[in-house]
Amino acid sequence: MYCLPIPDDAFNALKLPSGRAEEELRREFAIFLVQEGLLGPSQARTIADMDRLAFQALLARRQVAWGGSPEEVIDDMQAAQAAVPPERR
Repeated sequence: MYCLPIPDDAFNALKLPSGRAEEELRREFAIFLVQEGLLGPSQARTIADMDRLAFQALLARRQVAWGGSPEEVIDDMQAAQAAVPPERR
């Protein structure tokens, strides 16, 4: 595992709740890597520490193309539909 040192003054200047700073930084870094084409979504989501659907939803909210194949899109749609309780369909 690699660590990216952040100077204390910069970390303390973040306008994030102290308990969420690491989580938010991990997510922002993962989004940046996908957006710049430096890393694929499946590897980036491990940095973000998120499951596949949650990370893809985050990318969608940020309007970041995740580069999935049509088959992956269909699989994701089916998984999302299966996750919705029958009474809410």
